[in-house]
Amino acid sequence: MTATATGQQVGRSVDRVEGRDKVTGRARYTADNDVPGLLHAVLVQSQIPQGTITAESMTTSAARASAAPGVALVLTPLNCPALGEPPRHLSDDLPLERRPPLSDLSVQHVGQHVAVVVADTLENAVDAASSFDLAYELGAPYTSAAQVLREPTPADGPDGRVRHGVYQPDHFVKLVEEKLQDHRGPAAEPHGATHVAAQYTTAVNSHYPIELSATIAQWDDDVLTVYDTTRWISGERTALAAYLNIPETDIRILSPLVGGAFGAKSFLWMHVALCAVAARELRRPVKLVLTRSQMFTSTGHRPRTQQHVSLVADDHAAIQSTEQHTLTETSTVAHFCEPVGLSARFLYHSPRLVVSHTVARINSPTPCFMRGPGEAPGLFALEVAMDELAYAAGIDPVELRLRNDTEFDQASGRPWSAKHLRECYRAGAARFGWADRPMRPRSLHRNDVRVGWGMATATYPGRRMAAGCRVSTARSGAVLFESATHEVGTGVRTVMTQVAADATGLRFDDVAFASGDSLFPAAPYSGASQTTATVGSAVVLAAGQWRRRLLDLAVAMPGSPLFGLDASAVSLNLGVLSAGAVSLSVADLVGRLSPADLATLTFTVSSGGPDDDAPTSQSFGAHFCEVEVDELIGRATVTRWVAVMDCGRVLNPKLARNQVMGGITFGLGMALLEQVPYDAHTAQLIGEYYVPTHADRPDFDISFVDGADYALDPLGVRGIGEIGTCGVPAAIANAIHHATGRRLRDVPITVENLMTPFDEEIR
Repeated sequence: MTATATGQQVGRSVDRVEGRDKVTGRARYTADNDVPGLLHAVLVQSQIPQGTITAESMTTSAARASAAPGVALVLTPLNCPALGEPPRHLSDDLPLERRPPLSDLSVQHVGQHVAVVVADTLENAVDAASSFDLAYELGAPYTSAAQVLREPTPADGPDGRVRHGVYQPDHFVKLVEEKLQDHRGPAAEPHGATHVAAQYTTAVNSHYPIELSATIAQWDDDVLTVYDTTRWISGERTALAAYLNIPETDIRILSPLVGGAFGAKSFLWMHVALCAVAARELRRPVKLVLTRSQMFTSTGHRPRTQQHVSLVADDHAAIQSTEQHTLTETSTVAHFCEPVGLSARFLYHSPRLVVSHTVARINSPTPCFMRGPGEAPGLFALEVAMDELAYAAGIDPVELRLRNDTEFDQASGRPWSAKHLRECYRAGAARFGWADRPMRPRSLHRNDVRVGWGMATATYPGRRMAAGCRVSTARSGAVLFESATHEVGTGVRTVMTQVAADATGLRFDDVAFASGDSLFPAAPYSGASQTTATVGSAVVLAAGQWRRRLLDLAVAMPGSPLFGLDASAVSLNLGVLSAGAVSLSVADLVGRLSPADLATLTFTVSSGGPDDDAPTSQSFGAHFCEVEVDELIGRATVTRWVAVMDCGRVLNPKLARNQVMGGITFGLGMALLEQVPYDAHTAQLIGEYYVPTHADRPDFDISFVDGADYALDPLGVRGIGEIGTCGVPAAIANAIHHATGRRLRDVPITVENLMTPFDEEIR
C-alpha cells in the first residue's frame, strides 16, 4: 500500500519515501558523490598482530610508492602530522580508539592502518600501495582471552593509549543503571530440585553490510566537509574535531543514506581521520573506500564470548537463582564490553542473581556494537539454559517461562511501563501449533529428515535520548522537517513523514523529512532501537508547535475567513483549516502571510529523554521455529518461523514486519553460518564468511501486540530494529535439540556438530 492523500498516516503500511530511488539506482550513497578534482586513497595495513615496523622498511616502501605513477601523497607514521586523542567522555565508554592512527611504528593488530597512498586514480593508488614491503620486529601477541588470563600481563603504554590485561567494567556505555557486575540475594547458590549449569560460546561475527565504508574529505580553507557512511554524524564531528585539533563548527558531516550498518557505522573509524588528514595535506578532495576484506579489520565486529550460566529451580520449577558470567574481548587500544548478561537481571523472576563481565584486551581490531548487542549472544546462552531447565524439570518450555514471568523490573524495582510478554507466548504458541509438539526429542520426522520445534524469549530495552528538529515552511505551504539523524534502510524518513503529517494535520505529500547533515539540529546515533522514539518525539513536538502557530495566524490575519475566531474552534485536517461551514486551505493561508508571519513557521525545537523516575520501558517477544535436520549430510534448515512482538505502538506495519524479518535472518546467520575465520597463530583472515541468503529464508508469520507505551515517548513507540535478532539463535539451537537430541551450546552450529553420531547416553 502506498501513501494516499486521505486518512491518517500513522498505522498505515506506507512505502518507503526513498524506495523508488533505491530500486532504480538514483539513490546516492557516500561513494556515489562526484566531487571535482577528486583524488583516491588506499590503505596499507599491517600483517602481524603485534610488533614494530622497522623504520628502514617503512622509509624504503614509502619512497617506492611515492615514485609510482600518479601518486600525490604517501602518508606514514614518519611524516603524518600529530593527531589529537578523542574526548575521554567518548573513549572511556565507547569504542573510539585512544591511540590516534599513524602515531608510531608499533603494531597492535592485523589490519592496523600503517600508511595511506593517494593517487590520481584508484588503480594507481592500489598499485602503489601494493608495492609496500614492510619488515617487522615481531612481538608476543595475545590472541585470546584465555591466553591473557593464563600468561603474565605486560605493562600498559606510558600514556595509557595501549593497555593490557583484563578488567571488569561497571556499566554498559553511559547507562550507569545497566550494571555489568550485579548481585542480589544470598551470597551462596542455593540447592534446589532442579539445577542446570553449562558453558556456552559465541564466535566472532562481522556486520557485513552491503555498502562498504566510504569517505570523501574536502577542505575549503579551514572548513572540512566529510561525506561518510556513518550513523552518528554528531558524534563523528566531535571525535573528528578532537583528532584534527579543530573546532567542531569547522566540520560538516554529510550522510544522507547509509546502505546497511548493523553497528559497523556507529562510530568514527580511523580511516575517516586519515582521509581528512590526506585531504588537508594536499588541499584536494580525497576519496577512500574500504575493501570488503578491510571491513573485517577496520569497522568493528561482535567479539567472542564465553558464558557460564547456572539456573536453580524449586520443585514447582520456580527459579531461585540465576548466574551468568561472561568472558569477552576487546582491543588494546579501545574499550568495548559486549553486555551479555543484562537480560538475566530482569527477564525471569529470580530472588538470587549474580552477573559478571570480564573483558580481556587482546591484539585484535576493536570490536563494537552489532545488531542486538549483548542480548543476541546473551540470550543464546540464557534461553538455551532455560530449555535445558525445562527438560530437567519435565515441563514444557513455554510453561516454564510463564511460571517465571515478572510483574516488575527486578533490576530497578520499578514497574514496567507496559508489558505483554504473556500474550506473546500464548499467541505465538497458538499460531505455531505448539500444543501438538511432543516433548521427547527425536520424535518428529518428515521426508526422511528429523524435525524439531524450538522457542525462545526476545527482549530489548526501550530507549530514548534527546534530539532536535527544525521546521521550515515554504511559501507553497510545503513543510520540511530536518534532524541530524540517519536513514540506514529502516524507513526512518518514511515514518517521520507519517508522524509529521498527522501531527501537523497536513497531507502526506505536503510534508517531507530530511536527515544526514550535521548542520541540522543534533540527534544521537542511529542504534539501540531508539531513533523512532527519540527523533519522533522531536518531530511531534515541532509539528505540534507548528500547528498551534498556524492556527493563531489563521484567526489573527485580517481577510482570513477564520479571522476573529477562537483558534481552539478551528480544526486542521489534510491541509484544510475549517470551522463549521468556513474553510481555508493551508496553501492559501500561507500564500497570504507576510514575510514576518511566514518566518514564524520556521523554527527549531529540542526534545529530551524520559523522566528519571519513569517506569522501565522494555520490549519483549516470543520466537517459535521449526527446523529440519538431515543428519546424513549435517544440514539444518529453518523452515518455519512465528514471532509475536511487544514493541509498543506500531507506526508502519509493513516496515515493522520487515525489520523483524531482517532481524530473524540475522540471528539465523549467527546460529548456523557466521564466524570470522582466522589463523589462531598469525591472526590472519582465512577462508570465507558465510551469511544467509534468500534460500535460507523460512516461511514467516510476524505479528505484534500493538499496545502503546506513552511512558517512554509521546508516540507510544519502542524500537524494533534490534529485538528481531534477540533470542533467534537460541530458538534454533533448541529446535535442533528437539529434532536430534543433541544439546549444542556453541554457535555457529556446524556440519560437524550435526553429523556427530548420536549417543543418547552422553548427549
